[in-house]
Amino acid sequence: MTILIPGTDWQRHGGWGPENALFGYGNGALRGGCVGDCTLLFEWSPSGNKDSDRIAAAQNLREMIAGRDFAAGEGLNMIAHSHGGNVALASSHLGLARPIDVLITLNKPTLLREAYVPGKNIENFYNISAARDWMQWAASDAKMPWSFAKDKNAVNYAIDTSASNIKPHAALIWDDKFRGVWWEWFRDQQRERVGSEAG
Repeated sequence: MTILIPGTDWQRHGGWGPENALFGYGNGALRGGCVGDCTLLFEWSPSGNKDSDRIAAAQNLREMIAGRDFAAGEGLNMIAHSHGGNVALASSHLGLARPIDVLITLNKPTLLREAYVPGKNIENFYNISAARDWMQWAASDAKMPWSFAKDKNAVNYAIDTSASNIKPHAALIWDDKFRGVWWEWFRDQQRERVGSEAG
């Protein structure tokens, strides 16, 4: 199963319906042992951009996972945008019913508090950012050049989206070209990982 976790106030911006290409990633290459519809949208409604909102959302995410009847061999993946990535990280400390096989965060602001350090139950963590994303910078605790876009616990990848007509904070999701760039990079990372494990 793949859970899509949008960022703060995602409802105001739209674009998270089944037509979103990320649903296809969860129902396709990330399917694993899942049967049926393998991608779910995690809907959270923060009252503001606060730790308490993200922690409450993480607790709801934990309950959502606990209520899932996983098929034999089915994994758990998450693709999270902006502070949705911090919701995913916070959930990893709350006793999830199963490990997170793959976590992909897109334009996640770096928060230095303990709640947002990845838990040991995250097996593969990929942190992807668009260059010159000032929204990501503004929402981060780490303000040094590029430190706001990197997570020392992840495999990091930065993409220059300046050729996109969409703002950097959104381009990795809604610009087909640049979404395809990080997706192919991620697939290469997965192939290399599987190859090294087999070798």
